[in-house]
Amino acid sequence: MRIKITTESLDTLNREGLALGFFSDERPPKGLCGFVDWRLNGMISRELARGRISGEFMEQILIATPPRIGASKIVLWGMGPFTELTYKRLYLTGLNMSQIMDGMGCTDFAFTLPAAGRCHLPVSGMTESMIRGCFDFLSRDIEKWATSSTTILAKDSYLDDVLSGLQNFKLNTRDVSIIEIEGRPEEKFL
Repeated sequence: MRIKITTESLDTLNREGLALGFFSDERPPKGLCGFVDWRLNGMISRELARGRISGEFMEQILIATPPRIGASKIVLWGMGPFTELTYKRLYLTGLNMSQIMDGMGCTDFAFTLPAAGRCHLPVSGMTESMIRGCFDFLSRDIEKWATSSTTILAKDSYLDDVLSGLQNFKLNTRDVSIIEIEGRPEEKFL
C-alpha cells in the first residue's frame, strides 16, 4: 500500500476516488466537504435540506463524475453527530471506505480526516485510526494491498500530526508501506 499525503488544494487533485466525511448536525457541511459542496453549487446542502441525505453514521452517497472536481467518483460518508466522533468510528470509516472503493474498482483514492484540527480528537490519533481501518481491509488480499494508493488530504497546519499518526501506525503494525508527501519529493520516509 502506498500512502501519500498532500497539502495541495483540492483543485489540483487527480485521483480516481475521493471520500469526504460529513456530520449529521453540521449545516452546511464544513471543511473539504463544504468546499466540494460549494464547487457543486450547493448540491450537498440542498440534498441535506430536502432530507434525501442525513449524515448519519455509515451513510454512503456516491456522486459519479462530478463536474469541477478532480476525481471521477466522490463518496460522501456520514459520520453521525459531530460530538460523537470517536477513534472507533474513524477506524470503521477507514475499513468500510476501503471496501466501498475496492468494490467500485477504485485503487487510487483520497480521503479527508473529518473535523481534523477542529474537534476534541488529536489529529495523529485520527490519522492512525483511519489508516489502520484502510490497512485492515486491504491487507486481507496481498494483491490489493500491493496495488492500492491512498492519499490523505491534509492542511499544512496539522501535517506534522498526520505524519506522527502514520509513524505510530507503521510502528504498531510493522507495515512496510511507502509514505510520501506530495509536492515535497525530498520528504519521503519508510
